[in-house]
Amino acid sequence: MAEGQRPQPQLLRDFQQRFPQVYETYVQLREACDAEGPLSARERELIKVGISAALRREGGLMAHIDRARGVGASPEQIYQAILLTTGLTGFPNTLAAFGIARDRLQGS
Repeated sequence: MAEGQRPQPQLLRDFQQRFPQVYETYVQLREACDAEGPLSARERELIKVGISAALRREGGLMAHIDRARGVGASPEQIYQAILLTTGLTGFPNTLAAFGIARDRLQGS
């Protein structure tokens, strides 16, 4: 595990163990999508922060906050990615995502 990287949740590790081929195929798809265009790793992770916030995917949001920090995104950039979801998903959703981000960023 890379320095500063948090361990994967047990649920994900259990899924990988039970369905290794499915998980590896998912990873390959994710990597292919990441490599397809001109966006930087930081830009991609900030987009994924916003998507995770909008879809209320707490685990994904925490993972992409960590990844975004790992590729140089500032806390302010992460917060903005979350704020951008407000008009599309509503204030309560944004507030919940902000709380997750605040706790995650304070713990790093």
